[in-house]
Amino acid sequence: MTVSYLNSTGVGEAVVPQALLGRYGILNPWIEDLMAMVANPQGDKTSFLAGRAVVIECQDRSACRQILPQVAQMAGMRYLAPKEEEVSQWLYGQVTLISEEDEGIPTLAYIPIECFIKTSKKSSKNEFEWNVPTWLEFTQSIEELNQKTPLVIVTAGERFLDVSEELRAAQGFDRYFTIPKATPTERAQEFIEEVGIEHLDKSITQYPEKVGMLMNMRFPDKRRLGLLVMAIKRLTARSKELVSYKDLVRLAARGTGERTFRPHTHEKNRYRTAVHEAGHVLIAIVDSGGENVPDYVSILRGEGFLGLTLEAYEYHYQQIDCDEYRVGRHSVRLALGGRAAEEIILGIEQIGTSGLRSDLEEVSSIARGFFAVHGVCANMEGEKYTGTNLAAIVNSESASEAAHIESLMRQFIERQYRYVLEMVKLNRELLDRIIAILLAREEIYQDDLRPLLSGLIKGV
Repeated sequence: MTVSYLNSTGVGEAVVPQALLGRYGILNPWIEDLMAMVANPQGDKTSFLAGRAVVIECQDRSACRQILPQVAQMAGMRYLAPKEEEVSQWLYGQVTLISEEDEGIPTLAYIPIECFIKTSKKSSKNEFEWNVPTWLEFTQSIEELNQKTPLVIVTAGERFLDVSEELRAAQGFDRYFTIPKATPTERAQEFIEEVGIEHLDKSITQYPEKVGMLMNMRFPDKRRLGLLVMAIKRLTARSKELVSYKDLVRLAARGTGERTFRPHTHEKNRYRTAVHEAGHVLIAIVDSGGENVPDYVSILRGEGFLGLTLEAYEYHYQQIDCDEYRVGRHSVRLALGGRAAEEIILGIEQIGTSGLRSDLEEVSSIARGFFAVHGVCANMEGEKYTGTNLAAIVNSESASEAAHIESLMRQFIERQYRYVLEMVKLNRELLDRIIAILLAREEIYQDDLRPLLSGLIKGV
């Protein structure tokens, strides 16, 4: 991982960073406290203020773990990541974490958060088969080590609240930091630095927003980003051409594994797949007013799918943190577009069944959220007053609430489907063009779709 540093100073051949930049900058006050503890290892005040046990709350644990050796280095500490059996034996008082030769060396020790996640009331073990220590056991274990060695325990997870409540107390896990989620531009920069800018063309380097959005949606953590980087490096080793945004989109759609994507065996199924994917494409474009022109569409078969459509990552970037009703409704309409196209072009009896499942699950999930917790009413567009469904579900839903939500869901989905059917009928010429180009090429990109749009989009 490449991390930006501020005010670095050279020590021999190594460079010891003095402050973190970017989203990891929140850790700088902690590093200063650790440095004070190292400078005065016998001072109880500095030790407790630094935090004997610390949680780093972050969405990407692997990325956070990679920053911890840097934190230890900056603070002048040894970094320790003991094996699972060593952690278990230490927590249960069977062994010490610090060997005799390392006694007295200030140490930052990473312990997996699974060791501390709260247990159910029915078992002494948590879901990861750990006997979670009590606050007294935990603090005594740390205190015993601190008699000879300045020690700070650190762990990382998605939520501080996942740690057992008993351990989230003074002298236990009494300090935690929240690392902000990386922005798309930060993710794009990380990817560019990992691959090397000399291997990438301007369709990647000049558009960090959509590249970063692709990273966040398809390769959201350090592990998956690493797989993408390796796939890109293999690609550059085989070809002298620079890697383009189209290459990224294709990897996002197909995954980083090396596999074969084949045409459909029967022409009938191939044609239906083209109709279905063209329906998604059409609604993505028309319902967004031309803003969501998909980045990639394929009618080649893959593992678990007959064809696929990837929306425009630039469109998703423009919708970051936007929870407007119209955005969720667009996702519903887009997911229904494939079935609507099949109904209009193939006829009711020729509509596919198994291939629609994921679309309908997505539609149902969005609709349930609308009516269970977001206060949406069944006919938002036609209502002058939208206060008919403002009672949100708290905790578990009752049988009557479940029936009420299901009724609203069905009304809403049917109304949106009728709307989508009308959009497909109105834009039949554009739909036919999309189908034709899919049948001819089998894989198309945004650049292939844009020339088809001129003057053809019609609204309902």
